[in-house]
Amino acid sequence: AGEEVSYVGDVVAAIAAVDEATARAAAKLVEVEYEPLPPILDPENAERILSRTLIKRGDVDAALATSAHVVRGTWRTQRIEHLFLEPESAMAEPIESGRMRLFSSGQGIFDDRRQVAAFLGMAEEDLLVEQLSSGGAFGGKEDLSIQAHAALLTFMTKRPVKLTLNREESIRIHPKRHPMTLDYTAGCDAEGRLTAVRARILGDSGAYASVGDKVLERAAGHACGAYHVPNADIEATAACTNNPPCGAMRGFGVNQTNFAMEGCLDLLAKKAGVDRWEMRWLNALTVGGTFTTGQILEKSVGLKKTLLAVRPQYEEAMRRGRAVGIACGVKNSGIGNGVKEWGRARLVVENDETISIYFGFSEMGQGLSTILVQFAVEVTKLPASRFVPRIDTRFALDGGQTTGSRATLLAGRAVVDAAEKLCADLDRGGTVESLAGREYAGEVLIDDTSAPGAGPKTHTTFGFATQLCILDEDGHVERIVAAHDVGRAINPAFCEGQIEGAVHMGLGYALTEELPCPDGMPATFKLLELGVLRATDMPPVDVILVEDPEPEGPFGAKGVGEIGL
Repeated sequence: AGEEVSYVGDVVAAIAAVDEATARAAAKLVEVEYEPLPPILDPENAERILSRTLIKRGDVDAALATSAHVVRGTWRTQRIEHLFLEPESAMAEPIESGRMRLFSSGQGIFDDRRQVAAFLGMAEEDLLVEQLSSGGAFGGKEDLSIQAHAALLTFMTKRPVKLTLNREESIRIHPKRHPMTLDYTAGCDAEGRLTAVRARILGDSGAYASVGDKVLERAAGHACGAYHVPNADIEATAACTNNPPCGAMRGFGVNQTNFAMEGCLDLLAKKAGVDRWEMRWLNALTVGGTFTTGQILEKSVGLKKTLLAVRPQYEEAMRRGRAVGIACGVKNSGIGNGVKEWGRARLVVENDETISIYFGFSEMGQGLSTILVQFAVEVTKLPASRFVPRIDTRFALDGGQTTGSRATLLAGRAVVDAAEKLCADLDRGGTVESLAGREYAGEVLIDDTSAPGAGPKTHTTFGFATQLCILDEDGHVERIVAAHDVGRAINPAFCEGQIEGAVHMGLGYALTEELPCPDGMPATFKLLELGVLRATDMPPVDVILVEDPEPEGPFGAKGVGEIGL
């Protein structure tokens, strides 16, 4: 009472009852007196700035002045909803000695534990959090949503409480993708080689910080796309408004900048009289190339391999007179930018001769649990049926949120480390039965990256891709071709599925999806009106997996979750 709400998803009351129908009926009886205040809805008129990221390399003014061709333009992207199939759900229950167990569908159980324990004023060790397989997330379940409310109601009633949002509540509460305005100027020489890029990027982060500063930081760090650009002047700003918060969503700010940069490349190709495939081949990042942040790429840069993979389809479609879109993509794997990143796992040999794989990252449909079992099998040569993945806070395995295409990279290396220790005992004559009760800890630390402008290496590794969009004679999407450098495809079926799903999401983002928020309120809560493509709308998708092994990844793998989009 007496506080100020900042957006339409703020929670002002929580109700517990013996069943959901009673609870919802009671909720309708709650009356709230509001004193309306004028909202700030336009990021250009924002009174508060959340963050500003600057990247400057070389002399952009001089490079543009001497460029043979220069293009300028403003690109705008819209707010969209994650639209994961399963809405947010959490359950809490009291357990022995005044402790509590919390079941979460979030993207980081250790963050859930830390925040909920602080909220309730209880010790972290008194709160056991278990992650249940989530029906999709795409970044929308990184922020704490209803876990604390379920825990609070259990804390007060001493009863188990389950809280599941309906679709309207879900859309109101969780953060969205950032709408951005991107002003770009780009130049090239007479042959089409890029000379300079200047970009000014403004993102609407909404009413709460979420990870808006990091989204705009990532947008700045990828602003030159998958290309070698010798001179860069980038500024990315996250502004605060009273719109729904914007935070993590698959691609994390890079979708927006890639849209603008690829537009610049097409305009420059036209001015220079260069074929669009050739324009990308001419400027594609390679080993030794300079990334937007100034990082010199030293290994696993399969971008040109992906360009070669799509070339036959590109040329064939052009011969048929089809309209063809072509674009390249780059996306970091791992958070990087100076963050210490831990991968931790624990293999526990159980009395029933199974081996539990404990880890801290979330399974949300991407197949991580299966991938980690594959790694354990590859090292130990034991059958997959021996291994049981478990995601809870029993062991101190905090590795942060499952985001940034990092779970395979970090959890994978940690499981390999633990499995090698188990394998050593097996090689010395031990059996799974005789090793019952043993625990094997695996751990990896990545601590060699720097914030943009502060050092030579901003990210551990990158995924690269080239995609084609071929239209039919009527202008409808006829086929998508997606060639991706995945390092090594540990599970090709999962890998292809990730990319196909990302193409579906990308087509919706490009063609049909939008979540307008007049006066800060989402205009609709209906799935169909949000513009998501139905199965019958999907064209065929040809996925081409390109393998350029990553030395820092487990068995050469790197993440594919975000680069797919």
